[in-house]
Amino acid sequence: MDDVGRDVENLMKKLLKQNLNYFSNGSLNSEGRKIFEEMARMLVYEKPYLKKRIREIRKKGTFEDVLKLAEDILTQEELIKIAKGWYAGPYTESPDIDDSLLNSYLFSPVDRSTGRMPSSSK
Repeated sequence: MDDVGRDVENLMKKLLKQNLNYFSNGSLNSEGRKIFEEMARMLVYEKPYLKKRIREIRKKGTFEDVLKLAEDILTQEELIKIAKGWYAGPYTESPDIDDSLLNSYLFSPVDRSTGRMPSSSK
């Protein structure tokens, strides 16, 4: 995606890094929606073609939808760094997690109808 403002990136990072505070049962909670709405307002101003996608995320507000938007906003390296924090917790600087596993988890194709990885047909 084209460059987005630093504020949009920072708010998305905040949502993902502190996902336990901003998501409940896999969806944005009230505090998470406040952060998302602020970010969405700036993002739609910068990239009007994302308005429909933002509207859909506002309706559902699932973690998966927010993560897919984050894949378009943030770089792959930033997403991997955030995901390492999910597994390591706040007390380690450089967790020993295989990047290839995170890449396959974060950037794998998912069948949108089932929410699962497509099975290989042999």
